[in-house]
Amino acid sequence: MKKIFFYSFLILILATACKNNIKQKIPDAGNKIIQASEINRKIKKGEAVLMRNAAILGDIDFTLAENSNIINSGQIKHYVNSSVTLYDCTIKGKVIACKKTKNFLEISKFNKNITFVNCTFQDTVDFSNSEFTELVNFSNSLFQNYVDFKSVGTGRGRFLFTGTHFIKFSKFDLMNIGGFSDFSNAVFDEDVLFQSSKFEYPARFAVIKFNKNAIFTNTKFYDDVFFNYSEFARSIKFNSSVFRGRTEFIKSKFNMISEFKNCLFLCETKFSDAELKGILTFENSIFYISNPEKFKIKISDGSDYILDKTQSLIKN
Repeated sequence: MKKIFFYSFLILILATACKNNIKQKIPDAGNKIIQASEINRKIKKGEAVLMRNAAILGDIDFTLAENSNIINSGQIKHYVNSSVTLYDCTIKGKVIACKKTKNFLEISKFNKNITFVNCTFQDTVDFSNSEFTELVNFSNSLFQNYVDFKSVGTGRGRFLFTGTHFIKFSKFDLMNIGGFSDFSNAVFDEDVLFQSSKFEYPARFAVIKFNKNAIFTNTKFYDDVFFNYSEFARSIKFNSSVFRGRTEFIKSKFNMISEFKNCLFLCETKFSDAELKGILTFENSIFYISNPEKFKIKISDGSDYILDKTQSLIKN
């Protein structure tokens, strides 16, 4: 009887210990826990931020940078002098580089590198209206919520989103990218906007997957652009865009509706072995070097390849 009581008591203790352990267990327990206030303190003072394998609790706010001024009656610009480098981190709160207060729109200018490699963002990320002078690197990261890079401007530094996964709606419209950009192997699960953006240097969108709609209307590519091996699951729109450099959509997959209306292609353009299952139209577009009638696109039964009022200025 004593043995039975002892074992019963021992089981009760173990069960209680396990229960307490479950209560105390927090997400990302394998990583060290960092309060966002620690990062914000460094940003405020202009100190470098370097972290690995951490779970960041709270909001990271770049508008706390003390070096700031009023640039017009309704806008304050914060100058972020910290280099920010995070590897293999989970950011559980918001990332704020732009916010609207009662009297001002507060925006950020980053004077040094900003790097979030292989990171997970669980809340919203807002870098709209930001200026970047050096490297911007979000490679192999996961955005689980809304992402906003609308109206950002960059210098000659690279703008990297290679292997990045976007779960929610994303905005990259009205950007002015002054350096090399790379979205290769990225995945967009929801709609994404790139409309009215400018890419001054080569831009890579190879092996990218758009699972919903992608809007590139009125976009300017001033150098080479590559969409090779990319997949457009829904509609893709490049209407009124300008392609000044080499343009490639080799072995890309076009489904549903793909529009290149009123576009200008100034250099060699290739759609070799692209697959069409739906509608692909180049209506009213002008080609200086290439001929869309010779693109060698694989057109499935029931699909439409439309070249109405298309002009090819190549002499052959």
